[in-house]
Amino acid sequence: MSRVASLLEVPEPAASPAARFSPGGRLAAAATLVLGAGFQLLAFSIEPANDETIDRLRWVADHPDRANLAKLCEVLAMPFLIGTALVYVLLSRERSPRLAYAAGTLLGFGLVGLSIVQGFETLQFGLAQDGRFDLASLADAIDDVTIPPAVAMIVLLLVGAFFGLLTMAVALWRSGAVPRGAVLLIPAFVLVDIVLQQGLAGHAIQFVAACWIAWAVLRAGRTAPDHPAERGRPASEQGP
Repeated sequence: MSRVASLLEVPEPAASPAARFSPGGRLAAAATLVLGAGFQLLAFSIEPANDETIDRLRWVADHPDRANLAKLCEVLAMPFLIGTALVYVLLSRERSPRLAYAAGTLLGFGLVGLSIVQGFETLQFGLAQDGRFDLASLADAIDDVTIPPAVAMIVLLLVGAFFGLLTMAVALWRSGAVPRGAVLLIPAFVLVDIVLQQGLAGHAIQFVAACWIAWAVLRAGRTAPDHPAERGRPASEQGP
């Protein structure tokens, strides 16, 4: 029972680097975490899972409004996901700076790959809805894309996201800045979404983790203005 309690335990507000953020900085950080994961969860809730490219293109062609809304949510998630990586680095860098920066760099590579994928899929959605293209031929062309830029896109996404998220989970665990139960949801998301390819379930896990960490960031604002970590520091060095 004590192990479960330790996973659910909320760190003391003063122990979190977020305690040294400005009130607006904490609010922005929390909103960034929730919106990034929330937009992705909404996208996966709108678009049904399809194992085959042709099935996905047919759904896009038959349901253009829903398809465009789903893809819009995925595109809008991107700036908030980039912000999420930054928030994680800010929360974890005090105790594990090298690990935090390495994880942030890997996540940056993964998010670059994901951004390219979103552009590639946006083009696919437009072609599928155009009506001038045979969907079977279009699906075959998409599945056969093996040019070096496409390979680089997938490598950036999978390698960067996989190792970046796992490394960041270690950095956050060591930081003591957020509940460890929330940190464990990050590798759970990697397992369910990337390994098992269960997008909706994986992003539901990601959303719970984001909300949990966001709550911990907001809770850090309860620290008194003159807590020991702030005493004697110039105002310009007291966090964002």
